Parts: sequence; structure tokens; C-alpha cells
Amino acid sequence: MSPIQIVKGTSAKKSGKKQRRRHSIMAFEMIRLDRASDEPLHEQLYRRIRDELVSATFNHNSSRLPSSRDLAVDLGVSRFTVNVAFSRLHSEGYLQSKIGSGTFVAEPLPETFLSAHTAKAEPHVERPPRLSHRVRNIPDQRVGKQFDFGIAGPPGVTFVPAVAALDEFPIQIWERLRAEVLAKKGAHLLQYASSRGDPDLRKALATYLCDYRGARCHPDQIIITAGTQQAMMISAMALVNRGEVAWIEDPGFYQARRTFGFAGATVVPRPVDREGITIARPSKQRSPKIIYVTPSHQFPLGMTMSLARRTALIEFARACDAYVFEDDHNSEFRYTGPPLPCLQGLDNSGRVIYAGTMSKILYPSLRLGYILAPERLVEPMIKIRAVIDQHSPAIDQATLARFLTEGFFLSHIKRMRKLYSDRREFFIEQFNNLLSKYFVLEIPEAGLHFVAWLRQKEHLPLITRVCTEIGIRPSPLSSCFMKAEPEAALTFGFAAWSRAQIREGLSKFAAALNSKLN
Repeated sequence: MSPIQIVKGTSAKKSGKKQRRRHSIMAFEMIRLDRASDEPLHEQLYRRIRDELVSATFNHNSSRLPSSRDLAVDLGVSRFTVNVAFSRLHSEGYLQSKIGSGTFVAEPLPETFLSAHTAKAEPHVERPPRLSHRVRNIPDQRVGKQFDFGIAGPPGVTFVPAVAALDEFPIQIWERLRAEVLAKKGAHLLQYASSRGDPDLRKALATYLCDYRGARCHPDQIIITAGTQQAMMISAMALVNRGEVAWIEDPGFYQARRTFGFAGATVVPRPVDREGITIARPSKQRSPKIIYVTPSHQFPLGMTMSLARRTALIEFARACDAYVFEDDHNSEFRYTGPPLPCLQGLDNSGRVIYAGTMSKILYPSLRLGYILAPERLVEPMIKIRAVIDQHSPAIDQATLARFLTEGFFLSHIKRMRKLYSDRREFFIEQFNNLLSKYFVLEIPEAGLHFVAWLRQKEHLPLITRVCTEIGIRPSPLSSCFMKAEPEAALTFGFAAWSRAQIREGLSKFAAALNSKLN
């Protein structure tokens, strides 16, 4: 194999085209093609020419390449091989053609453009970005991966609160229904959808809420959302101007605090007692525009709002022209009798906004929830939903509608309530046997978590470190408080783990505490 040189273009003077005589044909010092190589000849030629272009310094105004015919003759290859290599160099920006003149080296070359030298920047002081007041109103100091709610975290038993047993979800039934709705409705489900939500799903939810939650509604009052947080955001944006007051329970759901604050409301914490949120307030305090409550199962303490407090709350909202946001987050999972009727069913004045979610009943990544809105708020809320993200996935909505209407939803709730009840009783037994000298376990009537009060609050820092060391993640109750002085306690989830896992996790926790505190 011998080197092949491309001769310089003095012979171009013999050409009959005077304009082309002004351009010299560029010379590649050496192109070697190895016919014994597995690499195709056109690939070798492309790479050799590219490397020459990148490594050499050319006067681009006079850097014309030989014709494909001439280069093919010089190299002893087909013209097709040369054209394939040239075509790739053209497509990647190394060559450019000029009509009537030939093929030239592009200016600048891709590498020149990507590695362009820039003047040294003047030294400057790094300044944090100018953030909006809206972002600063989010009362949460977590950053980065701490916002990844990969809820159960690492594999194993973590006792993260309020996590459902996702491995028990009937995926095969869900996928069959999904395939059927796609086969029936086809491309219709791939279009933009209504901001109200799927009509069949709204009808099915209205029936369920009236029959099983004691609500009073019709399908036109249902708005499908991407979960409870979006329902809170829509409600706040519909009712609360910047600086107006939103009441939330204290302790309460931290996402409510963040959402209403983000919407611009002045968030005012209201203490809770054994009957629920307290209503009495000093006469000089501003009246709220919206009141966030969890009446069926207060989060995180677990009490149920009394009938007297429910009636008083609705009357208070009517008197001060406010609305009550009822977060019915997991009322289906009640273990000492049937689920209690919702607050909305008692409302005769159109003051209760009811919100539900599929995150605890089905699975959280489904991101489907709903608002049961007072009739006069339906249209304003739909307008806001349309601006935020227009609608939830149409395929998932249609699948959920079938899941409800064909009875799978109720049978799943019944099966999960039985499973959770068994795990709940086992958790209580194991926790009290292993950890009662460190905690007093409060046993609520409903929900997917327990509150465990420390017998000695000074042990909280050490116990928190132990949890981190062994990989469990109960939440400190203090994270749910705004103003009230929190007592030392942790919240433990139980629903997502089997009996064997619960025993293993609690035994490991007890052994670690015994080694540190005895």
C-alpha cells in the first residue's frame, strides 16, 4: 500500500474556465486507504479528509477540493465511494458547494465553531438569581433531590408515612381496561381533551361520592385535576387575592401551607383540638377567604371532626363569606366502622369545596384527583385549570372511568381495607412489644400512619440519627407544625409493608435504640 497525494492545482490553468483558474485546488498531503480493512472505503476516505481539514490551516477562500471524478481516479476507487464521503462531509458542515465553482472547505469548520476562543471575561461577583416573591413564599428549605418524592426511598422497610401498598394494585385489570378503551375510542383519546375532565369519569365519580361519601352533587360539579395539590392551587387562585387570609390546620398537611403561600395568600395557622380545627378568633383578626381542613381524618394527628364542629365551621364560612376546602385524602381506609359522611354533604349554602385523590387508593404517579365544586365556582375553576395545564391525560381518565363503573374500584378499596387492617393490627402489636419503653403509640381510627410520642423528648436527636443510620424514614411530627409548639413525636407508615417486613424493620429499630440508650 503506497501513499497517494492529491496534486496542487497548477494544472488548473489548463482549464477553459477563467473564473475557476483563480482558485487553487487544495492539496491533502497524504490519504491512505487500506483495502484489507473491515472499515468501508467511503468511511476511511471521509475520516481521512475530515482529519486533514481539522488539523490543517487553510485559506478558505482558495481551498477548493478536487472533483469527485478526479479524486476517484487518483485514489483508484469508484466515484460513488467519493460521493458518499463528500455527502457526509457536506451534511456535517465541513464542505460547502458553490454553483459553477466547485466544492470548498466550509467556514467556519464545526470544530472551529464549537471551540471558538472568546475573550477572557472580566472578573465579576457571583450574585444569586432575582427570585419572585411567589417562590420566596414557599416555606420549605429543602433543595435538589430532597424534592424527589420517590416516596418509599431505598429498597427495604422505611416506614415512610401514608404510603400505599402499590405492589397490590391490580395492574393486569388496569392494563386490560386501558387496552379496551384505546381499541374503542382510538385516536380520539390522543386529542386535546376537556378541561372539565372525561364525561364518563365525572359521572362515575359523582355516583360514587353520592352513594359512598354522602355528598350531594351532579357530574357538572366535578372537575378532574392532577391531584389534591392542584385542586388547592385552583381553589386558592379562584378565591384569594394576594395578601388575603387562608386558614390551615396546625399541625397540618405541609403541602397545604406551601400551596396557599405560593398562590399569594397570607397563611394563618389555626390550632386543632379533639373535635378538629378551632374557629374562635380575636375580633381584630382578618377573616379568612378559604379554610383548609381534613375533617374525616385530620392529618397528621388522626382525629375526626365532630358533627357540632362541622356545622359550626360551615356556618362560620357563610357568615364571613369564606369557603371551606375539604381534603378527603384517605377517608376510605377507616377501620372501626364504615367511612364517615363528608363535610360537603352537610353544606346547604354552597360553601364547601370537596377534593379527592387517587394517590392513596390506586397509585400516586397516576396524578388524578378531582374537585367537587359549588355550582357558582365551577366555571371560574375550569378557566383556571385550562390555563394551568389544560387537562389530565385522556387515556388515564377513560381507564379510570371503566375501573369505577365496572366495580373494580370498590372491590379494590374493600380488599385494601382488609389488608391494611391486618397490617395495622400487627404493627400495633409489634411496636408496643418492642418499642413501648421509648414511645407511646397513638392509635387512630383511620389512615395509613401512626403518631408515636417520645416518652423522653430529649432523646429525639439521637433517635433521628439512629433512623438515618439504619435506613428507616419516619417523619418528625414537628415538620407539620407552623406556630403551635410541637411535642416530640415521629409518624410511622405501615400500609406498604408485609407482616414479615414490619417485624424486621421494628426489630432492627429496637435493637439499634437499645444499643444506644441502654
